[in-house]
Amino acid sequence: MKIHLCDRVIAATILKPSYLKFDIDGAPYKIGDKVKVNNNPNMDETFNNRFFNAICEVIYFEYECGCGQTFPEDPMIGIKSSDGEIDEFWKEELELIS
Repeated sequence: MKIHLCDRVIAATILKPSYLKFDIDGAPYKIGDKVKVNNNPNMDETFNNRFFNAICEVIYFEYECGCGQTFPEDPMIGIKSSDGEIDEFWKEELELIS
């Protein structure tokens, strides 16, 4: 099993993520913000390349999946693409669209 798939299985079945679907003071974005996905600036092997350059909407923050998040400034950020696909990214992988 590839590491990114293993991470997703662990996060979905063992760690039981907690999605916060409301604004968090100190978080890098707000729920509903439009963001563009950058080209894997951290060279993260779990980066979903299908989202590269996509314009998406921030839909939740996740602080408990065991990926090294810190509250409130560094969550995993759940985004939704225009075709309804959802994935999570770090703040460095996203750019606010005004």
